[in-house]
Amino acid sequence: PGASSAARTHHVSLSAANNNEASRLQPFEADEEVGSFNGDFLHTADEDALSNLLQHKLSVAAAPLAVATLVPLEAHAADGSSGGGGQLASAFAAYGHYLSLFIIVGCLVTERLTVKANMSDEEEDRLAIADTTLGISGALLAYTGYLRTTADWGKGFDYYAHEPVFWLKIFFVAIFGAVSFFPTTKIIQRSVAKRNGNMVPMSEELAARMTSLINAELLMVASIPLTASLMARGVGYMPTFPWQVGAGATVAALGGLGFKYVKEALDWEEPASAAEAPAAKANEKA
Repeated sequence: PGASSAARTHHVSLSAANNNEASRLQPFEADEEVGSFNGDFLHTADEDALSNLLQHKLSVAAAPLAVATLVPLEAHAADGSSGGGGQLASAFAAYGHYLSLFIIVGCLVTERLTVKANMSDEEEDRLAIADTTLGISGALLAYTGYLRTTADWGKGFDYYAHEPVFWLKIFFVAIFGAVSFFPTTKIIQRSVAKRNGNMVPMSEELAARMTSLINAELLMVASIPLTASLMARGVGYMPTFPWQVGAGATVAALGGLGFKYVKEALDWEEPASAAEAPAAKANEKA
């Protein structure tokens, strides 16, 4: 009985509401009551009813917009579709950064285990492939690092610019790049000579020099995760630190050391004994 009474009450309420709405709309059903549109104004017999109806319709139409403005902005960016690239772009940039670092370590270890005096043709090819892959991975490391530093879905350059540990990390990366110029230059020279058929076997001196420089590269690469962990936690952060100091030191290290090692590689001369080896082999075959 209670449910039936409630249902009847609800039905009567709806009927009353419908009747009320119908009575409000009634002036619009007869042309003589509504009036006519003269191009400028709408003359009605019941201006109050028209005003109430328009307010009601406008309030209903504006309700979704009002609700939408109350939704926090973070909810719209939660799927990563906004906010300068979002979480998806950040994840891929981080993945590329870490992957390139792992590949670089693998290439350096391969070079370190391959370099020796009097390498075979297969070992020379392996060394060239490893160094080429190293160069590509280094470019990927630099690009993804740039994205993670400057993109608006990260901490932003304004934070890293005043983080001395960040500039220490970039300084180590610059040294790594500069040191790599010597092995890369010699590997390119040897690959060209091998293609032309006049490659000189690697001497003990050159093998020792390249080994020491590859060890230095490994040391610089090993420092990157440490400095990255420190700067991510704000260790050493100084709001007043001038970023020009870190940038200047980085450019000086890359430019100065890079020039030094390229010049050393280009001026390198193998001992006479190593240069005479190909002629001796040719005579033995003859």
